[in-house]
Amino acid sequence: MVFPKFFQSKTLHETNGQTLKREFVVKNVHFTFFRHKYSIEFRKKAQRWFDKPKTVASTMPRVAEIDRAILAQLRTNGRMSYVELAKEVGASERTVRTHVRKMEEDGTIRGYTVREGGVGLTALVRIKVSPGAEIGSFASEVTGWDGIEIIYEVSGNADLVALVHVDDTMALRTLLDKMWLTAPNEIASTTTELVLEQY
Repeated sequence: MVFPKFFQSKTLHETNGQTLKREFVVKNVHFTFFRHKYSIEFRKKAQRWFDKPKTVASTMPRVAEIDRAILAQLRTNGRMSYVELAKEVGASERTVRTHVRKMEEDGTIRGYTVREGGVGLTALVRIKVSPGAEIGSFASEVTGWDGIEIIYEVSGNADLVALVHVDDTMALRTLLDKMWLTAPNEIASTTTELVLEQY
């Protein structure tokens, strides 16, 4: 039998060539040497792992790339829906909404003024919220509707101003009716102003 080098066999009580008892004695091994040796090897392996390029991170699109893709699509068609934008840039609808709102807040997107051949009409809808109603809650509820491009909270008689772009007056009336039907207890009044010219 071959014994590991860490052990030394010792035979006792041999009679007629037969071993009656065999015991093992552990040899003195320099465990400090082995610990030092393997700690060096571990550090080398760890260093190689950290130096290895991370392919997962490189496949993730960067935020700036998503923003640029969204802006490129909006320059082509400022009335694209979130679903269409998500399909074009290869991201989820929720991701597109988040990035668009962020760019609106930091001023990257200041409005959606590009119109194809001047088709449609633009209006400002001033909304007075009912006493006790949450302004932010109502604004979040209608933000993202087709036709509503952006909503501002303002000072003065109105609480909110919605920048609206629709095809015609019938579409504008439909949008206002939908707004009232969705939140009848949250709206106190609305005032609509049509945009005649943009300079």
